[in-house]
Amino acid sequence: MSNALYSPGINIDGEFKLYVKNGTSSQLSLTPGKHIFEFQADKNYTKLLPVSLSLDAGSTAYLRVSTSLKIENTIGYEPYARSFTLTHVDEATAVKEIAECCTAKPEQLEEKNETNHAEESAGDGFSVDKTQNPFSH
Repeated sequence: MSNALYSPGINIDGEFKLYVKNGTSSQLSLTPGKHIFEFQADKNYTKLLPVSLSLDAGSTAYLRVSTSLKIENTIGYEPYARSFTLTHVDEATAVKEIAECCTAKPEQLEEKNETNHAEESAGDGFSVDKTQNPFSH
């Protein structure tokens, strides 16, 4: 959570593709062959090492973005050392982590549906759809 507000950019083969956002997953379609994944250079981040993957047609590869924040214990002021790393992850681990992190859980979907049904049955209550703009005349 220390770097939750930071969204570093990801380049693939030297071309910008997306920003990494906390708690989200992204899917890209790439041509088969070797591809280099790297963070966009930023003076506020350290250890931005690229990852090279050789992709086969019809295959799926998973990359995890990890982050850390290191605070130096020195006498003088030292800025925080924010780092982001890319790691190639096997499919079983990736699917499990994505399910835990980035998808709605069944109980959350049920709660959302129950809330929508309750709002629909309120019928006679206040609704912006039933009002008029008093300045429209």
